[in-house]
Amino acid sequence: MLKAGAGLTKESVNYRQHEQCSSCMHFYPLNSCDIVDGNISPENVCDKWEVKKKDMGKDAQFYMDEYGKKK
Repeated sequence: MLKAGAGLTKESVNYRQHEQCSSCMHFYPLNSCDIVDGNISPENVCDKWEVKKKDMGKDAQFYMDEYGKKK
């Protein structure tokens, strides 16, 4: 599932390969973001990266629960 971003381009947020989007509060598995458009790699990162709080639920379990899939 590809979720549309909020209109920011990868270039405007310095999307790069260092930290990881998968640990950001804006990332949704498997490849989307709350605020950045396009296909988002979980291994890349941008300047809008914010640490994901443990209670945010946007992890593999959240994805499985949301789509009713069993582990």
